[in-house]
Amino acid sequence: MNRTETIQVITLLAGNYDSIAKKDNTQKQLMISTWQECLGDLDYRLVLEAVKKTMITSPYPPTIADIRKNAISLVTPEAVTAIEAWNEAYKMICRGLYMTEEEFEKANPVIKKFFRNVGQVKEIAQMDISTVNSVIKGQFLKQYEVIVNREIEEKLMPQSMQDFTKQLIEKMDIKQIGEWWTNEHINNANKTWK
Repeated sequence: MNRTETIQVITLLAGNYDSIAKKDNTQKQLMISTWQECLGDLDYRLVLEAVKKTMITSPYPPTIADIRKNAISLVTPEAVTAIEAWNEAYKMICRGLYMTEEEFEKANPVIKKFFRNVGQVKEIAQMDISTVNSVIKGQFLKQYEVIVNREIEEKLMPQSMQDFTKQLIEKMDIKQIGEWWTNEHINNANKTWK
């Protein structure tokens, strides 16, 4: 979506929400720049549909988060439930000793993230069935929601922000991240208790 299209989206919103229409020129320019930066990676028609959906479902002016969430929901198939995913994962485990890399790659992406690789499926397939149906199933059901929520959060971030985050991770190793996190929390704690 380009700047002109962003202006058209905000004009549409201003025609429906007085709080947006009443903004002064400086506020409108800031809104245009911010919305362009945060929504510019999305297709204009998709943003328009997301805005319309938001206007239909909410009496309040939408935020960027509302628009991104609705845009993503319009183009993302509904996720399967954790139990449905477990049923697919269980079938993979039952087939595990004979599973090929190609079969593994065809699985639900969230399930693949849980197992990480075909070797892990094969390893679990060698466990006794009661362990699989209790321990592994419990771990899967807990992790499934975490993985799905993390993927949704990633999709909600603009592509430029995703790229920036990946670059930061590539530049820093895990030890540095841990040291930064610890030092940051120590500094914040020191400020809080002074």
